[in-house]
Amino acid sequence: MKKNVLFIPVIFLTAGLFAQKMTLDVASAKKSFGTAITIAPMDSTVTVTKDKITIAPKKEDVTYTISGYFNGQIVNKTKNTVLKLKDAYLENTSGAAAIYGEAKTEVSTTSGTVNYVVSSGTADAKNAAIQCKKNLVLGGSGTLTVKGDVYHAVKADDVKIKGSGAFYLQGTDKGSGLNCHSLTVEKGKTFSAYFLNSKNAVKADNTILIQSGNFYLYDNETAFKTDTKKEDPKNPHSITLSGGVFHTSGNKNFYETEKKAYKALGSKITEE
Repeated sequence: MKKNVLFIPVIFLTAGLFAQKMTLDVASAKKSFGTAITIAPMDSTVTVTKDKITIAPKKEDVTYTISGYFNGQIVNKTKNTVLKLKDAYLENTSGAAAIYGEAKTEVSTTSGTVNYVVSSGTADAKNAAIQCKKNLVLGGSGTLTVKGDVYHAVKADDVKIKGSGAFYLQGTDKGSGLNCHSLTVEKGKTFSAYFLNSKNAVKADNTILIQSGNFYLYDNETAFKTDTKKEDPKNPHSITLSGGVFHTSGNKNFYETEKKAYKALGSKITEE
């Protein structure tokens, strides 16, 4: 397999000062991957068909290392399974998710590797490239690009981001880079997360709590958004930034939540 290269062209637009415009060229990146996928361990817990791979370990906390190219859907059925991507390009051109978790799932990347998860096509539902019925963890020390051309890039219930890698998330002008019930980033995380060209960078039904990490929020309508009491009076909604560094450019709004539910304490926010 050829050496994989991260294709993220940066285009500068002149508007008085230079404004940064970043787009994800996943089509060019795809050319660096072959046509075969490898999964380890490849045992009776892995079922492979032409357009679907089902992973169903009999116990929790099993790690599967995935490399190479696959067009279809990878489904995880067991709680706390780790899908560790190692130079993988996973796409679904039928409008469904490329990675789908029926139980809590972790999508992680191996250090020094470049990985892509992409969804395209048409669908009746508001699908994402990575989608979980339950909770999701994004982690690792490699690079992960998630592009959801159907609606969202990532969609799950409660989401945690951790690790020291780089994440690039792009949804559509109607969807989000990350759509969830809640987002939590705990202290001490050093990852860089780029949220690009979406209606919302992060849209949470309930809460957003960020205590560390490096965020690059470019060209979204709203960077951080939660529902309001008017939309759902039974649930509390809040955005709390108690740590982390935030680089913003080209966003119409930095945040949108209910009155007095936004707090930024100990965070560095820079408009570029």
